[in-house]
Amino acid sequence: MNNIIYFNESNRQQQLIYSKLPVKKVMQEWLQHSKNYIKVSTLQKYESIINNHIIRNIGHFYIEELTETIINDFISYLLSRGNLKNQKGLSMKTVNDILIVLEMGLKYAEKIYFVPYPKIKLLKFKYKEIQILSYQQQKTLENFLLHEINIDKFAILLTLYSGLRIGELCALQWNDMLGGCIKVSKTMLRIKDENNRTKVIISEPKTTSSNRVIPLPEFILPIVEKFKKSEGYVISNDKGKFIEPRLMQMKFKKIILEAGLPDFNFHILRHSFATRCVEANFEVKSLSEILGHSNVKTTLNLYVHPSIELKRKNMNKLQLTANI
Repeated sequence: MNNIIYFNESNRQQQLIYSKLPVKKVMQEWLQHSKNYIKVSTLQKYESIINNHIIRNIGHFYIEELTETIINDFISYLLSRGNLKNQKGLSMKTVNDILIVLEMGLKYAEKIYFVPYPKIKLLKFKYKEIQILSYQQQKTLENFLLHEINIDKFAILLTLYSGLRIGELCALQWNDMLGGCIKVSKTMLRIKDENNRTKVIISEPKTTSSNRVIPLPEFILPIVEKFKKSEGYVISNDKGKFIEPRLMQMKFKKIILEAGLPDFNFHILRHSFATRCVEANFEVKSLSEILGHSNVKTTLNLYVHPSIELKRKNMNKLQLTANI
């Protein structure tokens, strides 16, 4: 590295200031530094963002060369043709994820090398409305699941009445289900190994607050007992092997199509669970803990989508007299 300047600070230590520090070097160094502090899945996400978007497009710039204009041009490129597969634009959320990773790397450079960087502004956009099952759709699905129920149908029913994430469901073992409750302490996901091949791993849940205990409604307990085993994975095949999230998603798609429902994503079960709880006047703090959120605001803003039925019910409370 060129132009290295050494200086002493209070005669205690030597620091380095690099007058020319490439974005590529900073991002790679920050990623290496972060390995011991973040989950494997998060690390892989960061690595993909850095290699496929940041280094690919602005890695050759020195940090001191970065300006708001360059950052804005980078954002415009990502929004217009940043998708590597089809040369189409990336979503605003994806672009924000890239900008967040970029800023973390630049903050690292500022802290270690005292190199300032331009302010990065995230894009402002409206989140897509959370999709949930209507009352009729949920009733249709439940009737289909309860008719000749098998382990795949049981998995869907269990999720619909617990709000589990798909990775948490697949990682669930029978020793996690005691006393009519589910103890959530792990999740299952597929990651890439050092040879760029994918493998399934069991890791800690998404966040610390994701470690939780979920009491099940009483009506579902006899169904749990029907499938209960002394050990092993709750959702497994005939040989007792776990069913990974990717396969569970495929099984879900097949079942809802057989039930005559639209092509939903598995996560709609979690959204629907949260919304049904709110509609039933569930205490929101308890619901937030059951969902594994770090705060109530996340529960209300992100997962709870009031249905038109609930809105109509609340509007009807405004009537002051019976003779209008």
